[in-house]
Amino acid sequence: MDLSRRNFLQMGAAGALAAGAMGLAGCASQPQKSESGKAEGSTSEDWLGEAPATKPEDCKETVDCEVVVVGAALAGSMAAYGAVKNGAKVTVLERNASAHIGGMTISFLNSQAQLDAGIPKHDKVHVANQMFTTTQYRSDMKLNAVWCNRSGKIFDDMVKDFLEPYNQYYKILSLEGIFPDPTQEINSYISTGVAFSEDTDILTDFTHNIHTFLEDQGVEFSYNTRAEKLVQDDKGAVVGVIATKDGESVYYKASKGVVMCTGSFGANEAMMKHFFPEQFATWALENNAYNAYMGDDPVTEVMDDGLGHKMMCWAGGEMEGVCGYLSWQNTAWRSFPYLLVDTKGQRFMNECTSLLTSGHFIADLPGHGNYIWQIIPTNDFEMPSSFGYNKEEAAKVFNIETNEHYEADTIEELAEKINVPAENLVATIKRYNELCEAGEDTDYMKAKRYLDPIDDAPYQAWKMIYPFYCTLSGVRCDENLQVLDDNFDPIPGLYAAGNTVGYRFGSNYETLLHGGSNGLAATHGFVAGESAAKA
Repeated sequence: MDLSRRNFLQMGAAGALAAGAMGLAGCASQPQKSESGKAEGSTSEDWLGEAPATKPEDCKETVDCEVVVVGAALAGSMAAYGAVKNGAKVTVLERNASAHIGGMTISFLNSQAQLDAGIPKHDKVHVANQMFTTTQYRSDMKLNAVWCNRSGKIFDDMVKDFLEPYNQYYKILSLEGIFPDPTQEINSYISTGVAFSEDTDILTDFTHNIHTFLEDQGVEFSYNTRAEKLVQDDKGAVVGVIATKDGESVYYKASKGVVMCTGSFGANEAMMKHFFPEQFATWALENNAYNAYMGDDPVTEVMDDGLGHKMMCWAGGEMEGVCGYLSWQNTAWRSFPYLLVDTKGQRFMNECTSLLTSGHFIADLPGHGNYIWQIIPTNDFEMPSSFGYNKEEAAKVFNIETNEHYEADTIEELAEKINVPAENLVATIKRYNELCEAGEDTDYMKAKRYLDPIDDAPYQAWKMIYPFYCTLSGVRCDENLQVLDDNFDPIPGLYAAGNTVGYRFGSNYETLLHGGSNGLAATHGFVAGESAAKA
């Protein structure tokens, strides 16, 4: 296997599926539900609760550190990298027996490695403006600028320090030329992604390799260690973390700072119902698949219970008021925009809407379930992907024949097999065929190149399941990734990265950056660790 920077993947119309689900998370066949994480008797109004009463003097042991990183996944690993590269002694606390990172793709901008591979140099001002608009004008442009200005150099350093010496697989991805007319597409994409797995969309190998690299640099990892409380001095500066390890309280004293990289709060019922509309929160909790994308490494604790967010708020941090989320389809011919119908047999959306941004449509449908039906005729029409995938490779990666699907010679028979009202499905397909034949979707404005009438039997119905993956929101931070209080003043000694950082997205994930959430996590993590080390 060629592991060099020349290992370059051109993702055109026949592009491979190395990007996974936009480089964010894996594709399991069925969602697995996480435990609630809800405190006994808690409600959405009292989601925060009170910090534990434990004090440093109550702890069995004190461990002297310079920078303590809480969470060993992507943001935490990159925070440790940023800190150790700047001379700090680093300890990483991880509540599980190993770290877990979903998604095979991480987004970087204008690295020399990408430019050498033929990726065009992107104008940073234009990219930053696009990031702002695709997040519904809600993202913090300072945080966008950090990624625009720093991510490329960080990736080049990774190539030199870690990727090449440790034989870490990576491929630079291109989305150039996939769409013949971008003005006809709902989603915007630019070539920023780098894939770190050849045949899976979980970053297990990357995680193991970067941890080995970090350990070789002197970083100490403490697994099965559950951080529970930030310790502050009499001036409010964060000076350490109290954690539970082997049933005992341990005080990790941090002379330079603490970096919180603790991920989502998607399994915390009180927080979900506080920060999201109740109907969507209920749907998300029932369909939480966070732990389904963690590979074979053991998961001993719920990873998305929001404890890290609460720890920062107890220390004076302020949560983002309107929170974002990520969900996607994980079965059927996802990213191929065939006709979609709900459980009533009716069309309800433009099928080109990104699988990463359409979970709220599913949550709002009658019955508030987690699946819809993809209706496909048997014909020679080559349905293009709305993300440039090659269908033969998609079938292999999606393991398509294991997905629940049905076939029938008539629409009425198909409706019976998928348990939708036959009269509705017949009427829906009649209307859809009229639009296809006219060459214009006046109902939902789907681009003409995706319009394929359902007029060739046998007809197929593929069950498309939507799990909820994670929240994308957290506390307010400055450009150094230092956590701010309600007066927008930095809290000394406290930093954050990854899904604990707020104001990176709008109401839900955006599609502009290829592996965008991981990209922000990696860059912000590095900068947070660097900032703590230099404090």
